[in-house]
Amino acid sequence: MPTKITHNSKLKTHNSQLKTQNSKLKTQNYILANLLDSVHEHLTPAFIAETAQWLGEKDIHTAKALGAWSAAILAGTLNYADHSKAINRIYDHLGHFPPDIMEKPEALLRNGNLSQNDPKEVSGHLMGQLFGAKTTPLINAIAAFSGARPEAVSELLGVAAPIVLSIMGKRVQTGALSVAGLSNLLRSDQDRILSALPSGLGTILGAHEPSPATS
Repeated sequence: MPTKITHNSKLKTHNSQLKTQNSKLKTQNYILANLLDSVHEHLTPAFIAETAQWLGEKDIHTAKALGAWSAAILAGTLNYADHSKAINRIYDHLGHFPPDIMEKPEALLRNGNLSQNDPKEVSGHLMGQLFGAKTTPLINAIAAFSGARPEAVSELLGVAAPIVLSIMGKRVQTGALSVAGLSNLLRSDQDRILSALPSGLGTILGAHEPSPATS
């Protein structure tokens, strides 16, 4: 009997070590994955279909618009990577976007405050600061690119922004990143972010778009 108990104890210890190693590996892979790919992982076909139905749009139009907004939000944030005051403000706001937004993004498909410091309200305020007068040109450009109605594209900014900012916040938390670390993360993903921008969005944002030969 003691031999069997000892064997079971060793087996439990081994399984516990494997779980710890797998958890560390997942964390490491998450940190290494670029921001845009992390966003796209959460824009699942099921979520896109539900969002499209909510808006009365086609799935393909919704998917293209969400992808364009994701790249635009990251590119807009990247523009401020070297601006101390602005990137500090963005960094401070990331704490309002809990990681569980990514687990239940369908909660974003409703209007009104969900709670105090509602992520949709906070992200709307931050996007206003990030894009300013560029917001309407961006909406029109993304509508033309995606085929979605401009009013639907406007609604989709309120869906994409909390998801993108939540993922940025989780990356900051997981990697224990400082403000400088966030800036470096954005710079390291610069080529991937800019190459994902639909034609014309980089000009609106004031970001350098890769040429077709290099994108």
